[in-house]
Amino acid sequence: MIHPTDETAIRELVEQLLACWAAGDAEAYAALFTPDADYVAFDGVLQKGHDEIIAVHKPLFEKWLKGSRLTARILSLRALSPDVVLVHMMGNTIMAGKQEPEPGRLSIQTLVAVKQEGAWRFTAFHNTRVRPIDGARNVIAWGVSELFWKLLARRNNGYRLEEAEAA
Repeated sequence: MIHPTDETAIRELVEQLLACWAAGDAEAYAALFTPDADYVAFDGVLQKGHDEIIAVHKPLFEKWLKGSRLTARILSLRALSPDVVLVHMMGNTIMAGKQEPEPGRLSIQTLVAVKQEGAWRFTAFHNTRVRPIDGARNVIAWGVSELFWKLLARRNNGYRLEEAEAA
């Protein structure tokens, strides 16, 4: 069971995450994570630690996602120990100039929050687009996107299975 003050602190941490994103502040966003955090974006790219989180988010906030806002709804909080909490959220992005999120950006996130020196931070984040494969239309959409990925992707950003296994 999560102590009520810890639950409040974790919920406030989520609100800070949303505020830092809306402000386009990559440094403040990264500061909500532990220095050695693991951050997996919706595209499967792993960012390790503050420097990589900043390096990836800074150009996003300055260009492609400039002026965007995140939405989040906490689905569950589960204490794994008194100082470790598993968080599941549903979220979306409201692009600049828009009032509503785009359905195609709906994602589910898994986060691990840890309490260190009395403060809560996220130490792991994994973001996955919600793409259920149910019904013919979704199966076709999934299949077409897989085909385009195979045809158009020239590289896998340097990721190789051997490197993942060695880590």
